Amino acid sequence: MTESPLRPGRRTPQSTRARQESAARATSWITILGTLLLTLALILGATPGTFLPSAMAVPGDDHGHQAQISLKSATPVVTDKSGYTLKATVTNLESQELRDSTFTVGTNALYSFSSRTDMQSWSEGKTRIPTPDNLDSRDLDSVKPGQSAEVTVTVPADAGGLRKMVTWGPKPVRLSLTGKDNRILAETWTFLTRTWDGLPNSGTPAMSMTMVLPLTTSEWTVEDKNMQALMTQTDEAVAEDAKKEADRGNGSSPSPSATRTQDQQDQSSTRTNEGKVITLSRQATKTQEAQRQLLNRHPTLQVLADPTYLTAIDGNPKINGLIQPADFDISTYAGQDAGRYLKAGISPDSWSAKTGADLYARTHPDQGKVATDHAYAWQGRQEWSVESVTEARKAGYTHVVAPRGFEAGAGASAHTGKFTVDTQAGQVTVLTAQRELSNLAQGNPTSTKASGERTQAGQVARFMAQSAFYQMEQPYDQRDLMVCFETSQNSHQVDQIMAGLEHAPWISLGSLETLDKADDYSLGASRLQENRESSKKLDSDIAGTLDSLTNSRNDITRFSKAILADPSSSHPTASATTGKSDSQALARQDADTTARQSKDPANWLERITKAHDCLALHAMAGIRSAPGLADQARAISNQLLDGISITPSESLTVVSETASMPVTISNSHPYPVYARVSAKTDSMEIVTSRTADTIIPARSEAQVTFKVRVATAGQANVDISLIDRDGKPFGQTRQAHITSNLRLSDMSGLIIVVIAVLLGLCGLWRQFHRKKDADE
Repeated sequence: MTESPLRPGRRTPQSTRARQESAARATSWITILGTLLLTLALILGATPGTFLPSAMAVPGDDHGHQAQISLKSATPVVTDKSGYTLKATVTNLESQELRDSTFTVGTNALYSFSSRTDMQSWSEGKTRIPTPDNLDSRDLDSVKPGQSAEVTVTVPADAGGLRKMVTWGPKPVRLSLTGKDNRILAETWTFLTRTWDGLPNSGTPAMSMTMVLPLTTSEWTVEDKNMQALMTQTDEAVAEDAKKEADRGNGSSPSPSATRTQDQQDQSSTRTNEGKVITLSRQATKTQEAQRQLLNRHPTLQVLADPTYLTAIDGNPKINGLIQPADFDISTYAGQDAGRYLKAGISPDSWSAKTGADLYARTHPDQGKVATDHAYAWQGRQEWSVESVTEARKAGYTHVVAPRGFEAGAGASAHTGKFTVDTQAGQVTVLTAQRELSNLAQGNPTSTKASGERTQAGQVARFMAQSAFYQMEQPYDQRDLMVCFETSQNSHQVDQIMAGLEHAPWISLGSLETLDKADDYSLGASRLQENRESSKKLDSDIAGTLDSLTNSRNDITRFSKAILADPSSSHPTASATTGKSDSQALARQDADTTARQSKDPANWLERITKAHDCLALHAMAGIRSAPGLADQARAISNQLLDGISITPSESLTVVSETASMPVTISNSHPYPVYARVSAKTDSMEIVTSRTADTIIPARSEAQVTFKVRVATAGQANVDISLIDRDGKPFGQTRQAHITSNLRLSDMSGLIIVVIAVLLGLCGLWRQFHRKKDADE
């Protein structure tokens, strides 16, 4: 059959020729377009690879790259005389040695960023801005797999790349590592900021910026030695020990100088948390020196201090106001069940503005009384809402601080960080930080893809560039920005940012008083209203911390009501404890102190409760929930209950049907306690009398005796435990072992008895039936 000319798949010579001509024309246009693009790239001076990303590389990430570049330090603010210095670390990510590579620092001296989106895209490597101005290049030595090499670039002030900058503001900086064939091995993106010094164009009015540092910590711990003294000694005993220590330091007899020394010790003890039972950790103590130097170097830094933290600081650092004691998380507390916090030992009075001001005045009398209008409520884990701001106002705080920003919208310009809201408790001034700048100041990159901001140096460089852009964005608008550092801020990063700002002519460092007098930002209050429905659900870790604190505080209350011996007790052993306690006091050589100590344990228990509640308050700080501090509060109640202990008994061997088992109970506390001792065996044949009541004198021992009854030979374990007046067990359970050697009560003994009887009967029968001798 002849194939039809219209059959699909068959082409005529004419149609084939037409398709070939069309493809040739398309190829020609593509070639011309590629030539034009290449010519344009050469005109602009772009390096190969500027417009096209490296193969298999994700912008802003190291995936697909053979190496990684980390910025260690850089000159964030460049003047006409400063030059530019940069240090970076190149890390080999491959399994092969890195050879013959070149590290290059490039910029675009004539480029000016037009928007914040433009800056963000550059930091993430998404915007391929050409960087034809080569500041410097360094040939890199070979780098072994997994190893790093440090590169230092120093660019003098008269270098061509810097002299070409005729406009001030942030400039793009590209750090790249290339191989022999100009293949990109690694790259990252950062900024430098040129001031208007030495430039022909004049500067603009400086933008006011208030830098705020909260002075607080979550690094609290229990001092074991002082806690042990608190558990085992009364106030009189502690005072006696302090007096003896002073006497030893000033001779055998008290003197006026010894009295002054004691007074100084007493005054010093008021500057600590519960007599130094709650102290700073070693790490926090090391941080103090860095903070002290930081505050001395930068007097314009505004400091809001936690009054409980100030009690543990040597000296009197200059502060501009107080935050709530222990940085208590008010923003999370609002809307929750206040009774739950109260049961955990955290009352509203413990974190009020008045409490903080009184504590500061008491521990720093030479600084004068801080008025409550200098008290600021610092934001916790959740954002401020109408409810939380109201709770802060009820506690006496007329100002609240939002350190992580409270922006009116993602595209809003940088604005004054202040607005006022009306609450049911009164008017409150909200001071809100600029979000992007505060995040950078707190050590957070603007994006996970911003490779240049992985380090502090990169974050500082971006901070200075971002602040300069905000000033260029609205150069003649009157604004007062606030930037907040973190509560656990790295002092080195604060120092770098403050040093950069002090050399930035576009920034005027202001104060909290200046910010408070600034005009309100009109859209701020509406933003607060949008957050009024913030989550009321407690995080699981916060809920767990509250439950733990509640249980430990209940144990302290239980010890007071159900374990401490009642002085008016009519228990038969109560009257006998006095003489026994006196004799043991003589043996301990503390009879004088024991005789003079108060008979009422109320003050002693109050000190223990305050130590617990102090830990509880710190455990609910706004930094984060601190389960470690809750565990230490739990340890206080455990020490209280474990201070009454059972002395392990030796194994008891019984050779008769009844025996006695003595049990010794020790009390390390300075007051007598009551305990019901319980003894239960795991055997039905070997049993003991169930319970025995006793009162154990202060810092002494008492002994109770259990009757043991044995029905058969064998072994049994005895669990010995302590029970309070309410019938609830406490303390640790001890175990004793009883062995019975009673043999006549079992089957073998019965057989022996039967055989003996039979032998006796046989003896009698033989005696009566034997034949007598003739002479007998």
